Amino acid sequence: MRRWLIVVVAVAALAAACSEGESDSDTSGAGGTSSGDQAADSVVEAFAGEEWFMGTVPAEPIAADPDGDPVLIGLINQEDTPLGSFPELRAAAEASVEFINTELGGVGGRPLELTSCVVSFDPEQSQACAQQMVQQDVVALTGGIDVTSNGSIPVLEQNGIPQAGGIPANLIEQRSDTMFFFSGGTTGAVAAFLSDAADKGAETAVIAYGEFDAFEESAREYGIPVAESLGIDTELAAFPVTATDFLPILTRANENNPDAIIMLAAGSSCVPLMETYAEMGIEAQLYLVGACAADEIIEAAGDSADGVIFNSEGPVEEGALEGDMYNAINDRYADGEATGSGTIGVRSTMNLYALLAELGPDAVSREAVTELIQAAEDRPSFWGYPYTCDGEQVAGLPSLCAPQQTLFTVEGVGDLVREGPPFIDTVTILQDAL
Repeated sequence: MRRWLIVVVAVAALAAACSEGESDSDTSGAGGTSSGDQAADSVVEAFAGEEWFMGTVPAEPIAADPDGDPVLIGLINQEDTPLGSFPELRAAAEASVEFINTELGGVGGRPLELTSCVVSFDPEQSQACAQQMVQQDVVALTGGIDVTSNGSIPVLEQNGIPQAGGIPANLIEQRSDTMFFFSGGTTGAVAAFLSDAADKGAETAVIAYGEFDAFEESAREYGIPVAESLGIDTELAAFPVTATDFLPILTRANENNPDAIIMLAAGSSCVPLMETYAEMGIEAQLYLVGACAADEIIEAAGDSADGVIFNSEGPVEEGALEGDMYNAINDRYADGEATGSGTIGVRSTMNLYALLAELGPDAVSREAVTELIQAAEDRPSFWGYPYTCDGEQVAGLPSLCAPQQTLFTVEGVGDLVREGPPFIDTVTILQDAL
């Protein structure tokens, strides 16, 4: 009997977007139970002397000069829409800035200032947000999620505003020379899932995608070549981008007794996907993006989540120092929920801060940030894979600095268990395919 692999590419950033597992200070999953001194008066004192991505954690907190000339950075983030809302990412970025100013001395004494602009699946809003960043003279953007970035990217590129981090929801972002992602977006997720599925013996793939140009391009131009390079035959199928009933999709997936089903979807799709999959008694391995591993989703899905494999772009081992610091930063400084895709906000902001700190308070500029990050080769990343931003890792996708992926399962709520190697080398997988 022929074996089938069904790859479903759904709502863009949603699929690409939240490829991070939930981390919570009370659990041992992606962040682990904090090993720092919980009685300490500051985050740096709790982890003083330990090695992190910037060297050694300082012994004592240092505050930025509140009267100093601020270094302005921006954030464009999608919120307030059923097609993907990520306020926790913004909350985590804001918490990181507060931590930097309160405990790391800002940028050589200059406070870091974050200006945020919220979009809701509207390219005109995205364009307006980009124009706002130009008007406010931001040095760079920290990473957000913007599914309609086709509105903002031309403005940002024209004005030489770089972005460090976030999730590339569209190919226009992945093809940009001024965007630098510590993420593989949909491309990296598809490559990792296909690689794992091939290792488990999958031979045939159907790549289904939400009816959105960026998703179709990603499926055609990257999903198919990767699958073919791994010995998996492929077909393409489209479905409404706002689909909520996944019975027809899973029914089709199960028609030919598949080995694996890979669904790139998030948010409101996660629970019905897992429940429908379980109710149908499908034996194929199910893959879902890490956003579907958020505590509230796993709790709602119950036993339907058992055995599902999710992806992440950070390590998921218990006790990782920077995972513990992420928890501590959010516990102390976040205003509102900052877990889940909040990992993206903290990683992006901390990595951008490291670049600004290296440049120093008098040398910060858009051009300097761009040149420094383009020179990055295996540069340490906060709670992520070391990144290289020379634009040559993945053919045609210069912005993918660290598309490597980790896969994991969930045992109980918030308890993540790594599936397979620490990181899947999606750079090599994509290079072999393209």
